[in-house]
Amino acid sequence: MSKAIAIRMAGQQLTRWDRVLLTLFPKWGAQRVRARLARHYEAAQGGRRTDGWRRSASDANVANRPALAALRELSRDLRRNNGWAKRGIQAVVNNTVGWGIMPKAKPHRSSARMEAAIELFNDWADSTACDYDGRLTFYGLQRLVMETVAESGECLVVRQPAASADGLAIPMRLHVLEPDYLDMNRNGFIGESGGPTYNGVEFDKFGRRTAYWLFTEHPGGLRLQTTQFYSIRVPAERVIHVYRVDRPGQIRGVPWLASAISRLKDYDDFEDAELMQQKVAACFGAFVTDMESAAPALGQEGVDSQGNAIESLEPGHIEYLPPGKTVTFATPPSPQGGSLSTRTLRRIAVSLGITYEELTGDYSQVNFSSARMARISEWQNVCEWREHMLIPQLCQGVWNWAMALAAAMNDWPAVPGATWSAPPMPMLEPDKEGLAYQRLIRNGLMTWPQVIRELGYDPREQMQEIADTNKALDDAGVVLDFDPRQMTQAGQVQAAPSESEASGETSTDAADAADTGASSTAH
Repeated sequence: MSKAIAIRMAGQQLTRWDRVLLTLFPKWGAQRVRARLARHYEAAQGGRRTDGWRRSASDANVANRPALAALRELSRDLRRNNGWAKRGIQAVVNNTVGWGIMPKAKPHRSSARMEAAIELFNDWADSTACDYDGRLTFYGLQRLVMETVAESGECLVVRQPAASADGLAIPMRLHVLEPDYLDMNRNGFIGESGGPTYNGVEFDKFGRRTAYWLFTEHPGGLRLQTTQFYSIRVPAERVIHVYRVDRPGQIRGVPWLASAISRLKDYDDFEDAELMQQKVAACFGAFVTDMESAAPALGQEGVDSQGNAIESLEPGHIEYLPPGKTVTFATPPSPQGGSLSTRTLRRIAVSLGITYEELTGDYSQVNFSSARMARISEWQNVCEWREHMLIPQLCQGVWNWAMALAAAMNDWPAVPGATWSAPPMPMLEPDKEGLAYQRLIRNGLMTWPQVIRELGYDPREQMQEIADTNKALDDAGVVLDFDPRQMTQAGQVQAAPSESEASGETSTDAADAADTGASSTAH
C-alpha cells in the first residue's frame, strides 16, 4: 500500500512515527496503521478468531437468490417431520392471526355508507366461496397465508373474478399460491414497463412493481396437462405479495426457520442418537464364555436372505460366546441431555421470535412474573408481524380490491377506508387486568371504545348488544347480578330513585321550590 493510500485511510490520525515508517518502509507502515485503526472494532481485525469467517458485502437480493429454493425445501421438510418446527410455526400463526383480523369502521366515521361497506365485506369474507379452492373463509385464508410466509418466507395472493353462480356479495375470489410459482429465471429488461425484472418480479423505471411472472402450474406438482410448462406475466394490481422485509430493497422473503434449520436438524439427530443409546442400554443381558465349545458361535442363530449371519441384541438376552471370543462395548461419555436440550430449544425459539415456553409448553423453570415478561416481549413481535406485514400487505390490499368493486356496483363516490381489529393477547389474570382497564377508563387515560378495540371487538356492535341485552332483561323483569343499573359492585340492590328524581326534578330544584313555598307562606 502506498503512502498516499495510507494517509487517506488514516486521515489526521497519523503519528510522527507513522509518517517516518511510511516514508522508509511504506508496506510495513501501512499495515501498522491499518492494524491500529482496526482495533476500534475487534470483529474487523484479522487473526485466529475471525479466520475463516466469510463476510459478504452483497445486498439482500444477491444474498437471498441462490439460497431461497434450498431454504424452502429444508423448512418444509422440517415442518413435516420435526415436531419442534411444526409447533414453532403453529405458535406464530396462532398468536398472529388467531380467529381472524377483522375490518372495523374508523373512529368518528360510522356513516351509513361505511356500515354498508363493512356489512358487504363481512358477507363476502364469511363465505368459503371467496376462496379460489372453495375451502376456507377469508379469515381461514389469513391463517394459510401466515403459515406459508413462516414456512416458505413469502406468499402470493392473486385476485380472480367470481361467477354470478358463486353467490358472492363481491364478485372476487382469492387464489393463494406458494412462492414456487414465481419464475426465478425471469431476469433482465424483459418486461413492458421499461424497468428491470429480478427473480420474477418486474419493476418500472421508477422502481415500482408492475408485474409478476408466475408459472401456470406448480413447478413441483403432478403435471396432468401435456402443454408446455411456462410462466405468464400477471399485472401487479392483481397480485398481493406478502413477506417480512428484513433489509432495505429486499424483493423476496426468506423462510423464518432459516437461522434455526441447522440447529433443528442437529437436535433431531441428537434425539435419535440418544434414543438409540437407551435402546442399546436396555438390551444388555448376560454373556457366557463356553470353554468347551458346546454353544454355537455368536450371531449364527439367524441368517438373512443372502446367508449372512445376523448378530442382534434384545432385552434379557443371554449369549454363549465361543472360546477366545470376547465382546467389548464402547462406553462413550453420557451427554448432558437436559441442559443441551434446553439451550438448543431456546435458540430455536429465539430464531422464530417466540418464547421457549410457547415452543415447548414447559413452564417448570419460570414463575408467573417471568413468564408474563417473556409473553409481553413475544407479543411485541406479534404486533410487528401484524401491523407491519399482514395488515398493510394482505388485509388492506384485499379490502382495497373489494371496496373498488363495491364502489363500482353501488355508485359510491369514494372508496371507504377501514381499520383492522386483531385478537388480543389472552389475559393471564382477568380479574387484575380487567380492574386495570376500569381504572384507565375512569382516569381518562383510555376511552371505552379504545379498550373494546384493543380486546378485538367492535365498539358499535358491543354497545348495541349491551342495549339489546338490557332491553330483554327489562321486558322479562329479570334482575341479574352483573347489571350495574340494578346491582352495585358489592352485590347490593341499587337504591330506588325518589319521587322527585323519578319525575325529573333534581334535589336543587326541590330545595328551591321549598324555599319559594316558605316565602309565600310568610307573606
